[in-house]
Amino acid sequence: MKHNNTRGRASAQASFTLVGSLLLTPPAIAADALTTDSSEDLDTVQVTANRIPQLQNDVLASTDVITRDEIDRLQANSLVDLLQSRNGIEIVRNGPLGGTTSIFMRGTNSDHSLILVNGQRIAGDGTTYLQLLPLSGIERVEIVRGPRASVYGSDAIGGVINLITRRGSEVGQHAEISLRAGSNGTFKQNAQFSTIEDDTRISANIHHDESDGYSAQSDNDEDDGYEATGAELQLGHDFGKRATLEVGVSNTETNFDYDSCYPAHAETDDCEGSGQQTVINGSLVTHLNPDWDVTVTAAHTRVSYDLDTSDYQIASNRNEAGLRHDFFTDIGTVSLGADYREESIDVDTYAEDSRYVLGYYAQWQAQFDRHQLSAAVRRDDDNRFGDETTGSASYGFSLTDDQQIGISYATAFKAPDLIDLYYPGFSNPDLDAETSKTTELFWRLDKQRWNVGINVFQTDIDDLIVSEGEYPNASLYNVNEAQIRGLELSSGWQGDALSINASATWQNPIDKADGSQLVRRAKRFARLDIDYAMNDWNFGTTLRGASERYDSDGSRLGGYALMGLRTSWQVMPNVKLSAKLDNVFDREYQLVNGYNTQGRYVEGGVTFFF
Repeated sequence: MKHNNTRGRASAQASFTLVGSLLLTPPAIAADALTTDSSEDLDTVQVTANRIPQLQNDVLASTDVITRDEIDRLQANSLVDLLQSRNGIEIVRNGPLGGTTSIFMRGTNSDHSLILVNGQRIAGDGTTYLQLLPLSGIERVEIVRGPRASVYGSDAIGGVINLITRRGSEVGQHAEISLRAGSNGTFKQNAQFSTIEDDTRISANIHHDESDGYSAQSDNDEDDGYEATGAELQLGHDFGKRATLEVGVSNTETNFDYDSCYPAHAETDDCEGSGQQTVINGSLVTHLNPDWDVTVTAAHTRVSYDLDTSDYQIASNRNEAGLRHDFFTDIGTVSLGADYREESIDVDTYAEDSRYVLGYYAQWQAQFDRHQLSAAVRRDDDNRFGDETTGSASYGFSLTDDQQIGISYATAFKAPDLIDLYYPGFSNPDLDAETSKTTELFWRLDKQRWNVGINVFQTDIDDLIVSEGEYPNASLYNVNEAQIRGLELSSGWQGDALSINASATWQNPIDKADGSQLVRRAKRFARLDIDYAMNDWNFGTTLRGASERYDSDGSRLGGYALMGLRTSWQVMPNVKLSAKLDNVFDREYQLVNGYNTQGRYVEGGVTFFF
């Protein structure tokens, strides 16, 4: 019988110069493998699913990789626009940029998705502020649908999204400046510089976005604007072939307007807020011998959010450290690791304002002829609510060289956050974790130019946290149960000039108590991206839509379909012009009852390369 380990199989399909650093690094630093001239092959490598580099076809999970080239080609306004309606992903925002944003992955709750920046968790108060994640600072997005708690611990019930910050991709010194302007008084500026010489890599990126916006709520005409300024810096160095050191820092500050000030008795809808997010991360990978790597990681994240008008302020801090051993053996890759995380909130009114979590995990990945296996187990010790053990097992069988079927089973959990446990007038310190069980079947076909995949899944969630009563006399309880059954279909074609990517999701997210549809989640949604390259020109369109959904007040939110158009022209090697038209037919729709969405929108810009 033939035995192949994970590292060996990937190396057989790509040279060391292409993915060498990916094969030896965790998500926090793996993006530095983008320092290659062969990005076409690299696009198939991802590191988020199992914390080790794997070709996408070797991952027994539903994954997507969005590269910087695709981000630039789609000309998306924000991370919300980039991800909206992709397989298994629905995003809801209260009005324009800066509004509260919720991600629903595979029909699970908005806090059941784990969001990472360079492999590190962000937010420590149970909320992810997507408005603090500007798209201009992102190099690559890796999406893993389905539970990954046996790899990452709490929160990863619906899936994981890993945002890798901007950096260079070519040897030598390079710079890029982008200037854009659009409807609603929108202006965007971005500058990126990178230098890659010998064993050292340095990349810096700065960006500024501002917009007058539009009214968040549908019952007034006052515009709600947004402004964000940020920067990212990444440094890396290889100590020969024995070790790799990476250090990165990113910071974004925002100011925004919003409607319906909190608390409810506020006398104005002219509300203002601000936020800041800082992420500092570092890692050291040591190759002790050809079959043994040791990775040490550390990170600090701080997120502050201030609703100035209503005197609501919160700032969360997270410190993390991790140690991981990867053993590459004849019977597969074995990984043993531990990570420590402490979280705190800068408030004076909580009975407890900090927590720590210590996690231990083990993973195994292997291939035997046409059989592929993956298994993981993890135990988390949380000093505020107790212990939780999760596990996963996956099996894949290659019907042919380019066709595979498989099955997986995984458990996951969402620990109550500090707000759930201790927020005055709206908490319960005795809450248990929300837990889930997911079973999934898949079939996929990957030809040279064409791919298609089908995933069928069922997720059962127990002990969902719900509120009873009204603030300031409310409390939270573990009572609800939910079930989500779904089917995801994806297909793509990559020709010399034409590229097509399509995805469609059918799901039935229900409250098991009464069979009602879970709020703000549609049963059907789809997306189609088509692009055509002709000499120095590119033309493209995006079609996306969703069926009806219901809000928390029981109101029905009708389905919608949107169309976007885009084009770009490479005027000369160092100058590119681009323009787009979103919501071509000025479709009016709502994702949250009483809150507007973007109408017809036009934007254009120029990019200079040096």
